[in-house]
Amino acid sequence: MSAGGGGQFAYWNGPMGQGWAKQREKRDRDHAALTKALLELSAPQRGQHVLDIGCGSGTTTLALAGRVGPTGRVLGVDISAPMLAVARSRAVADSNVEFVEADATTHPFVPHSFDLGFSQLGVMFFPDPVAAFTNIHGALKANARLVFCCWRHPFEHLWAFIPESAAKPFLPPSPPSDPDAPGRYSFQHPDRVKSVLLQAGFVAPELQKFDFPTFAGRTPEEATSSAIDEGPVARTLAGVDDATRAKVRAAVAERLAQEMGPDGIWLTSAAWLVQARA
Repeated sequence: MSAGGGGQFAYWNGPMGQGWAKQREKRDRDHAALTKALLELSAPQRGQHVLDIGCGSGTTTLALAGRVGPTGRVLGVDISAPMLAVARSRAVADSNVEFVEADATTHPFVPHSFDLGFSQLGVMFFPDPVAAFTNIHGALKANARLVFCCWRHPFEHLWAFIPESAAKPFLPPSPPSDPDAPGRYSFQHPDRVKSVLLQAGFVAPELQKFDFPTFAGRTPEEATSSAIDEGPVARTLAGVDDATRAKVRAAVAERLAQEMGPDGIWLTSAAWLVQARA
């Protein structure tokens, strides 16, 4: 991930970041359709220099490198040391790829050095998104493109919303959350996305909806384990007692059973594809 406020740094370098690194292949499968759509929208060209923000385990960075070719260059930036370790291990033979452990909000990029800014689900965690995108804007060449994706409203993002809703009755009530606070859904509202980008110096921001099916599991039990152990419910259940966890697991499995189809459980994921000019 790309933003390094204290809580985010601890999160992405602790058990969750380590889990994401270990589950890299599953994450790639889950997001394959989104990755394909985002790469097509960004359309990197041979010889371009690309900045991959929140590059994680390097899947998008390596895909971008293949498109810009040996005369191009891709810099992947992330705050998660466990995921960057995986990324570097995959990129040994790619001389046009570099990975940096840094916060994109404050990293001293070479000014006006990139033709394309790119991010797959890496920009929603910035504590100060205007400051972060201002720094990114300064790294891009004049009229360079910025292309990224982010999650839409949780009601539309059923891959997370369904298991989280099933778990909610068994958890202590939480105070109303700030929809603009750093997190998965901080860019759910298109007007806020446009406002942040315009304040940061970008022009002509555009958003388009992109829905895609995400495989949850072959059975309700498998889908439940995925959601609770390393998926959307994992953070919600951090620190709960075993009895509560067991109740949540049973409730989530019962709810997910309603989504069972002939080839397992598939749930809709809902994203924005965003583009703007520097």
